[in-house]
Amino acid sequence: MHGWPVIHEERCHALAVLFTDERAMIHLADGRIIGVPLTWFPRIHAATQEQRQNYISYGDVINWEDLDDGIDLTAILTALYIVPVYQREKRSQPYVPSTWLYLENGERQRINEKEIVPFVQDTRNMPLSVRFTGDHLAFDLADGRVLIVPLSWFTRLAQATAKQRHNFRLAGLSLYWDELNVRIDLIAMLTGFYQLDASRQNEPLEAELTPT
Repeated sequence: MHGWPVIHEERCHALAVLFTDERAMIHLADGRIIGVPLTWFPRIHAATQEQRQNYISYGDVINWEDLDDGIDLTAILTALYIVPVYQREKRSQPYVPSTWLYLENGERQRINEKEIVPFVQDTRNMPLSVRFTGDHLAFDLADGRVLIVPLSWFTRLAQATAKQRHNFRLAGLSLYWDELNVRIDLIAMLTGFYQLDASRQNEPLEAELTPT
């Protein structure tokens, strides 16, 4: 196990797993949903609905004992998963830490005299599209996952017009709606280390890293 809090333990607790034709939709304790392609998990993909529902959630790990398979939420939310050999031609190559992003929370590791916490793979977490679906905001990520968050977390986006919602720019793994003065940090959204300040009535509800 990692010696640092890579994901927020309470917010990233898996409450339920629902299934579409293409994905396992993991519902987290704080209202987020992370969708994972079923093709990544051949045994779950081939299972019956009854078998799929026979799982145990240990918080950050979901286990299908009868199928001898499971989903590690730390790996899924950070994209620091390892690609099985038989899937490498179908998906990205196995993870090689060429670039890191660093979390400003938790315990540090000393690397080259600098204390840092490597915790998320950047290119796999890049959003390919942003969708507004009813009461939710969905991010289609580069590797096939989908992250869904409650739109109510972002007051100005919830009240914005369709034109305003789609007028954003991407810088790294942060999205900016300049006209609405809203920023969403995907690192914070994925790991659960966000801060939503509902007391600011006239300010946007921003999702950002919360230093300890």
